[in-house]
Amino acid sequence: MLGIFLLNLIAAAPNYVISNSEDWKDVYSTILYANIKGIGSDFLVSTAHGPILLDSLSKSYDLLIVSSKNNPFVFNYPDLARSKGFNSVEERTVTSANLELINDLPDIKNFIVVGDAYGYNSMAVVAYALATQSWVFLADRSNIGDIDAILSKRTVDNLLLYGYVDSEVTDTLSKYNSTIINTGDRFADNVEIVKKYSEVGSISQVLLSDGAFIEKEIMQGKNPLLFTGAENVPDTIATFIKSSNIQIGVLIGNDLIGAATNIRQSTGINVMVKFARSARERTSGVSPVEGLDLFYIPVPNLNLTVYAIKYNKATSTLEITYRSSSNMPAYFKGTLTLITSSGNIRVGDLENIFIAPDDFKTVVYEGVNISDSNLSAEVYALYGESPSSLDRVLQGTYNVQIVNVLDNCKVDLNSLKYNKQEKAFVVKVKNTGNVECWANIELKDITINRIKQTIGTQTSENILPRKSKNIFIPQILTQSDFDDNNFVKVVAYYGERSDSLVNTQEKTFELKFQRFNTLTYIIFILAFIILLFIILAIIVRRREKEDD
Repeated sequence: MLGIFLLNLIAAAPNYVISNSEDWKDVYSTILYANIKGIGSDFLVSTAHGPILLDSLSKSYDLLIVSSKNNPFVFNYPDLARSKGFNSVEERTVTSANLELINDLPDIKNFIVVGDAYGYNSMAVVAYALATQSWVFLADRSNIGDIDAILSKRTVDNLLLYGYVDSEVTDTLSKYNSTIINTGDRFADNVEIVKKYSEVGSISQVLLSDGAFIEKEIMQGKNPLLFTGAENVPDTIATFIKSSNIQIGVLIGNDLIGAATNIRQSTGINVMVKFARSARERTSGVSPVEGLDLFYIPVPNLNLTVYAIKYNKATSTLEITYRSSSNMPAYFKGTLTLITSSGNIRVGDLENIFIAPDDFKTVVYEGVNISDSNLSAEVYALYGESPSSLDRVLQGTYNVQIVNVLDNCKVDLNSLKYNKQEKAFVVKVKNTGNVECWANIELKDITINRIKQTIGTQTSENILPRKSKNIFIPQILTQSDFDDNNFVKVVAYYGERSDSLVNTQEKTFELKFQRFNTLTYIIFILAFIILLFIILAIIVRRREKEDD
């Protein structure tokens, strides 16, 4: 009888896991958990998907349903599963699958930590994580204490920090002697993790995706994932493929066919497209297909457009103003072909240009002499989230406005400080002219969390004639960041028009620090004066009493 009871317990152990959560971190962690345990898995992508998924599965499965406590797609999903004919159904309700499911894997001694702001880094490490039996933590400054508590109770053989993570995460985990992959470029990071995978597995075949979604085959980790880029294939990826033994690329989804075509043409590998699956709901006639189950995850929203193109007769310059509606900084490099009656004139950028989120950037090309009254320009610009990963394309033909404007704005960069209370850089800019000016400030090649980057203001700041203004650039710095930035290059873009900052000035400052802001110093002074008056009043009163 005891033997039969034990056999029943073994038979009832879950052998198929379903994620029932609207939170991508729960979905990712649940599927990773199932694949580490070597059992099948699926995930819901909508409420309507709940019964469809159950109809497609064998009723012999012993199900484990991992449901979000706060954001499940289907409430009472186990009851629905039982009504569909599943006899063995267990539900586990989680607040954070990423922090809780690891407790069911006591033998795991290898860990990978990625930031949870953008999901593509988590997708890049899946194959390596499964090949090395590593749990992937999705970390930020709010949960790093919980992650550290989990690691402190385990033997940690290997800890890999992959991609950008908050400085608090890096500092907290420094005691574990971790390996770090963080070049500041997600495509270069991607290549590095695939190289590490090649040490434990074969890379003759790879999966291709932009890392914007969770998909079942990607999560199985049988082949490493290479990022294609959205439209243009970054040189980093193309160069790596050509130097490797990769023969076949399998594109997941059909939105990136253009980029996959570019990979095939530029590298010579064979590319196949996985864009659909057999339909799970039967209909009469020819068996239809349906789209893949894709769970979309947070990725940067990058969008660059041409705001205006102007030819300024007064200065013989061609001005193009770009507008970014992105939610993160971006870089671009453009080529303009000016179409005139006497022939085409081509100008372009020699270096990548920084543009802040939801901001304008005007690029000026000098020495353009034309007399036409009707002009148009063809624009071809590559852009992306880092200087070496321009994976998107802006292309089109635009009318060119002819203007005759002299910009009399004059400014001077006076000083740079870092205010520890405000957690921001403060650049003092003086308008030395007689007209109102608008200015944008950038700090070039500043090292933050060991990565050299550019940061800047997100909107143009107005400065009145003959007045100075402190312009703030918010940025949290650690002590190591202070040590890495003794001198900082400051660039001002300025002009009379807020959307056409056609002038530039560049200076390098020794970085100095302020502990408090001006208001705090005023409060300290007022408090000191009040305290001084109180002390004087007490002294006067005591003397009066002594005289009495």
